[in-house]
Amino acid sequence: MLTDLQINKLERFFYVLDYDRNGIINIEDFIGIAENLCILWGIKEGDAKYDQVKSKFEEGWNHFNLFVNNNDGKANWDHWLHFAEQVIVNGDEAVFSTYVDEFVGEIFDNFDTDNDGYINLDEYIDLLVGYRIEVRFAAKSFRKLDRNHDDLISRGELISAVKEFFRSNDPDAPGNWLFGRAVLSN
Repeated sequence: MLTDLQINKLERFFYVLDYDRNGIINIEDFIGIAENLCILWGIKEGDAKYDQVKSKFEEGWNHFNLFVNNNDGKANWDHWLHFAEQVIVNGDEAVFSTYVDEFVGEIFDNFDTDNDGYINLDEYIDLLVGYRIEVRFAAKSFRKLDRNHDDLISRGELISAVKEFFRSNDPDAPGNWLFGRAVLSN
């Protein structure tokens, strides 16, 4: 059974992905995120880079949809919560690790724009802006995720944060800050 903290974190992630805030996650949400990032990065529609960014997010949708195992191309809150409880929070460790690895890989593919193998603060802010997440707590959340305090988030640090975000019931876990501000219990 999920705790209040876990439900709050799963709800937060659902609404991060539900770009148009209509209560359903589908491919249009992922395309909306891609278009938002193209605006942020100054990439114009019709440019090859625009199509490349959009294609990456369409691929992200395909991965998400496979994991949710939803054949109708939509995930509502109930469907997401059931999937998340069964597969992400309480599921098989190997399946969860695959999900985390793919999720972290997509973040690095999309936001490590200088290709140095790390997410710096500017790239982290781009992630928040791209997903329309309030950036007010960006610096604080970045510091929480940067466990070795080198002003960079490594792949390992992000994997730890994602695992904590989805599975930890510790209200003080740094991973609770993954999406810009701490997610707490009611």
